[in-house]
Amino acid sequence: MTRELTGPEAAALAEALVPGSVDRTTATACYLKPERLVDTFRALRDDPGANLVHLTNLCGVDYWDHFEVVYHIQSFEKNHIALFKVEAWGRENPEVPSVTPVFHGAWMQECEAYDLLGIRFTGHPNLYRILLWEGYPGWPLRKDFLSMPGGLQPGLGEFAGVARRQEPPVKVIE
Repeated sequence: MTRELTGPEAAALAEALVPGSVDRTTATACYLKPERLVDTFRALRDDPGANLVHLTNLCGVDYWDHFEVVYHIQSFEKNHIALFKVEAWGRENPEVPSVTPVFHGAWMQECEAYDLLGIRFTGHPNLYRILLWEGYPGWPLRKDFLSMPGGLQPGLGEFAGVARRQEPPVKVIE
């Protein structure tokens, strides 16, 4: 069974390798400073003691006043996994550094977080929408998506077969 590192254990690894990289910890997660994110992940990947070589998951979370990007990074050799997070403040243009230079598997996961939440990943080689089309109005996984100006569900009428339909009149048989 894979052992989950605690937040303080993950923070201790990160701080030992890249001093000043940790913002804070919780019982289960280590929050990293965005400006040290790429260097910290590279060090955690390359250090034989940490050996966190595989990005298992990357996703975004909307907390109304800020966004978080969540990273699960695993070591197969050490049989452990660690949970790291980074915060992106501001709803207009949330942004964090791309980790694709460290974990190539982050490519599509960052595109998905951008597509559905609008989180931009600076330094991503080709950030684009992968599920919705370019120009789609809004970010469907944001908490405020249904109350955005311009209608209850912007863009919903653009989906094939979802446009508002008039029900045919019911024929009454006497």
